[in-house]
Amino acid sequence: MSTTLRTFIIAILGVLFLSLNLRAPFTSLAPVLAQIMEDLHLSSSSAGFLTALPLLSFALFSPLVTKISRRLGLEPSLLLALLLITSGIILRSWGMVTTLYLGTVLIGIGIAIGNVLLPVVVKINFPERIALITSLYIFTMGIGSTLSSSLMVHFSHLTLFNLTGWQLALIMNLLFPLLALSIWLPKLRNRASKVKQQQNTDVVFSMRDLLTSSVAWQVTLTLGLNSFTFYALAGWLPKILNNLGYSEIDAGYIYAFLQFSTMLPGILLLPILAKKNHQQLLIILCSSSVFVGLIGLLYLPDFAIFWVGLFGLGNCSTFIIALSFIGLRTSNGSQAASLSGMSQGIGYALATTGPSIVGKTYAQSGSWTIPILLIAVVAVICTCFSALATRDIKMTATSE
Repeated sequence: MSTTLRTFIIAILGVLFLSLNLRAPFTSLAPVLAQIMEDLHLSSSSAGFLTALPLLSFALFSPLVTKISRRLGLEPSLLLALLLITSGIILRSWGMVTTLYLGTVLIGIGIAIGNVLLPVVVKINFPERIALITSLYIFTMGIGSTLSSSLMVHFSHLTLFNLTGWQLALIMNLLFPLLALSIWLPKLRNRASKVKQQQNTDVVFSMRDLLTSSVAWQVTLTLGLNSFTFYALAGWLPKILNNLGYSEIDAGYIYAFLQFSTMLPGILLLPILAKKNHQQLLIILCSSSVFVGLIGLLYLPDFAIFWVGLFGLGNCSTFIIALSFIGLRTSNGSQAASLSGMSQGIGYALATTGPSIVGKTYAQSGSWTIPILLIAVVAVICTCFSALATRDIKMTATSE
């Protein structure tokens, strides 16, 4: 095997193994949450706050990741992310309320670092295949999330080394960071100083560059509003379906289908994104499908599984293409890190407000019509920004 091919394979594996850690430790909590609540005597509000902690961590720490990366270097920062996730998984599985919350926060911070810096890794290692590799790693994230979530309950019925129940189930998530560390530890030793030196000589974006750039805001609002629509609907979908006449079992199946539908774009988009990077018509079609799915769910609820599937496909497809803009609209890894920090920090901040805004709107109106129409309006605005963001215009720094 040639050195070039070996380097390419290691780079791909590094991206994919890292991506396995950016959703699975987060989504694996829900299937065993009822067991945790019963064992640790958590109230519903405490459990709700626990599930919101990762999103809050994403929103708070994403803007800080660029400074961490500039100070430590890219590979050391990713190693830090994996170590935080590893430590968080261990603490979360310890069996105490304090370690449960602390571990969840550490997992959230680690995932935030990985979320921001993975597009940078793609930008540096695959500058000609940004959209393609982005689609591939989002698909891998979905695989990790699905595997972890689907196996949690089964693991909780086993006993291993005196561990059982939800503690054993959650500790099994260690497999993902250990796999990633097997790739990133050797890369750290071989390349850290070189990449850090390159980052320190890159032309970077100042905060003023980011806040005054129309391109930065187009990418940020595309990602942020897209995330808002997903979490706003997903957070209330089972209850919406119940009120539309579906049983709890059927609502659960449709909700599971939503999660499944978000996996498919990662593989369906591969042949399309492999051909070209400029996908204006594609992202408009995908983002507008989110609107169509919401309107269909509201006015033709008998076909809810179709509308929910269309929503999931359109939403995740928009996310994948928009995420690739972080690399496509910047000129180097440091710039990509800055734009990634801004777009994901603001994006997750918007996402965290979605469920609460929808819940309050429902409580005031007494109907799901206005909340769903509100999400649909946000989807239309997202479509407008996605059309603007897809233009082949790179950001510029004031020092350039």
